[in-house]
Amino acid sequence: MPIVSYDVTGSIARVTLDRADSLNAVNAELTRGVGRAFTQATADSSVRAVVLAANGRAFCAGADLKDPTTHSGDDLLAHLEPPECGGLEAVAACPKPVVVAAQGWCVGAGVELVLSADIAVVAENAKFFLPQVALGIVPGAGGMSRLLRKIGPTWAYRMVMLGEKLPAETAQRIGLVSEVVADEELAERATEIAEILAAAPPAAQRLAKESLLQAADLPLTAALRADQYRLFMLSDTAEKKERHAAFAAERTA
Repeated sequence: MPIVSYDVTGSIARVTLDRADSLNAVNAELTRGVGRAFTQATADSSVRAVVLAANGRAFCAGADLKDPTTHSGDDLLAHLEPPECGGLEAVAACPKPVVVAAQGWCVGAGVELVLSADIAVVAENAKFFLPQVALGIVPGAGGMSRLLRKIGPTWAYRMVMLGEKLPAETAQRIGLVSEVVADEELAERATEIAEILAAAPPAAQRLAKESLLQAADLPLTAALRADQYRLFMLSDTAEKKERHAAFAAERTA
């Protein structure tokens, strides 16, 4: 049985981590599986949104410390970005909207997977922990760079340098996650959000995601120009005209 499953229902792809007996800890096989699944979702024109989820009581317990291939520098790089599939970075690189549904412990790479998604929906029992510094290393898949951009320096320092564990409520309050739901409602809510994302015009979603990701790295004037250029690109599309006409008709009805 694969430890990362991939299935498509309608216009939504679902990528599921399935190493529940190991709390979905990251090893080379899981890394490759995630990369392949997101590469497949990116290439499939029928897919308009992706849900990343996990089976079991934890979303992801971080690197599998029982796996000897996670210990050396070369092996760590292989986990982060295998050349054949893009590894865990394939989540962040996906041009389509990505919703992560996380429950239980999100440790190390588990936090970094959450950071790689566009919308993070988590169960009330979710907990977030970056233990790398205490283990003599540092987060290497977005647990510093993306975290800082997401929640700002105060909480990023607390999570990375102090190794502070955050419950779901705090994670939402500081902007690490988008929404907290009852444990039993997690899968349904993630699917609902994915359906909303999938219903929007794909070109507009793709360009909106590009702008939001790039804006933090650009001066404001350059970011505004980039937004205006993308607006211009979409202004004469058939889908835009159809949706504007439908919206106007509905408003005047």
